Amino acid sequence: PAESSVRRCLAAIERLLVRTGERLNPILVKEARQSLKSRQFLITFGLLLACGWLWSFLGLALMGPEASYTGKGPEMCMGYLLILAFPLLVIVPFWAFRSLASEQEDRTYELLSITALGPRQIISGKLASAGVQMLIYLSAISPCLAFTYMLRGIAFPTIFLLLFYLVIASFGLSIVGLLTGTITSERHWQVVLSVILIIGLLGAFWIAWTIFDNLIWDGDLLVDTPEFWVFHAALVTAYLTYFALAFCAAVAQITFATDNRSTRLRIVMLVQHVCFTGWMAWGLIAMEMHEEFVLVYLSLIGLHWYAMGSLMIGESPLLSPRVKRNLPQSFLGRVFLTWFHPGPGTGYLFAVCGGLAALAMVLIVVILVQGFSRWGMGAWSGGESMRLLVFGGLAVAYLTIYLGIGLLIIRLLHRFGQVAMLLGVLIQILLVAAGCAVPAVVDTMRSRPLFDSGYSLLHISNPFWTLIHVGDSGTLPLEPGAIVT
Repeated sequence: PAESSVRRCLAAIERLLVRTGERLNPILVKEARQSLKSRQFLITFGLLLACGWLWSFLGLALMGPEASYTGKGPEMCMGYLLILAFPLLVIVPFWAFRSLASEQEDRTYELLSITALGPRQIISGKLASAGVQMLIYLSAISPCLAFTYMLRGIAFPTIFLLLFYLVIASFGLSIVGLLTGTITSERHWQVVLSVILIIGLLGAFWIAWTIFDNLIWDGDLLVDTPEFWVFHAALVTAYLTYFALAFCAAVAQITFATDNRSTRLRIVMLVQHVCFTGWMAWGLIAMEMHEEFVLVYLSLIGLHWYAMGSLMIGESPLLSPRVKRNLPQSFLGRVFLTWFHPGPGTGYLFAVCGGLAALAMVLIVVILVQGFSRWGMGAWSGGESMRLLVFGGLAVAYLTIYLGIGLLIIRLLHRFGQVAMLLGVLIQILLVAAGCAVPAVVDTMRSRPLFDSGYSLLHISNPFWTLIHVGDSGTLPLEPGAIVT
């Protein structure tokens, strides 16, 4: 009877597992089977186990009989983390890139697109398959990390935090790899992108090495302070919003051409703007209304919207009948919702309005601070408030002008053929480079040292130097002869 009950229990568990497997994403099942049987996974996992085993024996041999009471946990933890970081930060993201790039190269993605699977299921399935590989690698090294805690010298919160950020960094790099794999289907461009991606992943591994070194040897995690949790909550918020942006962009890249590829992306951009503004407002209050914090906010939000605008102005101006049917029809809908729909013009206005919204928030803060100053509670003088407004106004002006010029160039190029989205980014980079280089060349031709002579209005097309000058002095040199002196 006992044996029959065990058999029934095992049969019930098997049926449950079968039903669960049938409900899983088919891409996850396919990719997991292929990846776990591939030579790349077997070699990587074998090397991971071998390196972990060798480091365990080598580390204990170097520590000698004093290993149990000399506090050598940090040395051992550093080695295990580096062994684990390489497959998580380099191998798994590059595998995610190749898994989707090979679908594009071998023209097998067309077979996937005619199935009942949607683009979101394809991306999420490949991302989940990368997560399965991460879980296997973690299961091999995590017991070793627990062993380092027993050696003393390193706190459990430090180990947990490092593992947590290592895992989410691997997921983030994996979605970047998937997004990179959707950019083009041409084999020669895939080779170029793979080289760039490998360099970027190795750079991420080096950054992780530096962070490990700082946190393990010099870090003192004040987990009992509210600032610690607020900082990491803000960091996780930024990660989640940009992860969602990359995920939606990857889904948009592989969806069919007549679908709406922009609305979800612009909603995520708006959520990013709101979250970032909220966290920076909290930081401004926590920093006791320090005006330099507002300059940081304006700089970061301006760079964000300039990068997003560079991508949006490269969208195709042609709208399919399917998208046109979903355009807002009412007056209020056209006023508030049209900017969320595809098109380079709406994308340009969306980016500019993002910059204007940030400037409006700063204006509200300045008005409130100046109002409080009447009761002796003001934190800023009139000159400091004016400096913030001039800085913000110039940042929005540069955003508007450079994106507008790039949009006009792209519209001109559309007359001669199709323009890729990445070309819009390249045009913006060249425009800013020209705005910075041309005044420098003029100064060189006039035999003047570039930086020793100080800022002049000749460099007004250089957004970086101009904003730095305004951030330091609060004004532009508007006196006569400012251009030629």
